Amino acid sequence: MARILFVEDEAEVLKTLVKYFTREGHEVHAARTGSDALSLAAQHPPDVAVLDVMLHEGPAGPDAMDGYEICKALREAGFDRPVIFVTARSTEQDKLVGFEMGADDYVTKPFSLLELKARIEAVLRRSGGVRRIYRFDDITIDLDQYTITRPDKVERMSNRERDLLQFFIQNRGRILSREELLRRVWGYKAGIATRTVDTHVLTVRKKLGDDAASPRFIETLHGVGYQFIADAGTPG
Repeated sequence: MARILFVEDEAEVLKTLVKYFTREGHEVHAARTGSDALSLAAQHPPDVAVLDVMLHEGPAGPDAMDGYEICKALREAGFDRPVIFVTARSTEQDKLVGFEMGADDYVTKPFSLLELKARIEAVLRRSGGVRRIYRFDDITIDLDQYTITRPDKVERMSNRERDLLQFFIQNRGRILSREELLRRVWGYKAGIATRTVDTHVLTVRKKLGDDAASPRFIETLHGVGYQFIADAGTPG
């Protein structure tokens, strides 16, 4: 799954993009203006931004921006993920301008959804794929860097702690028995003592700054198992 930001002023085109890529399993955010696009990118940092160059039909105003200006503002704000421009302009000069503005690819209208999907997948592969970073209010979990960043400190995770936390996040809201955790995270067969799960859950809780008595992240269901209950996390 990737988080994709689409900026397109034609409402029907935007609706089609959102529907298609959501059905493909991606997290999709959509904007029709530059200001909305920058706000969404700040709140939900995308893995790839797909920007229409010419924004005609969205709400106009003094802050109206075209795709090039949105790209420039994103780059100046530190956005380092792929940007794809979409436009009816197809001259070599137009494409050169786009690449000079920081684009990673350029798709000419009209295009098929399959072509756009392939272009998105290609730039994600070239950029190293989707970053596994999750933000829960004041906590940032970076699964690739093995870190949990809290307001007061940065905690490093072991391989097993990272795998356990990743499994919790991927199964957010599900009740997970100790036996399932042992089987899916450790690769153990059923019947082996489950104390090791409790020990690792305790360690992960401490690194999250979580309180078992009033949990924000991992809730204990006595006699059953555990449940990851945080619901504000976003892959970033």
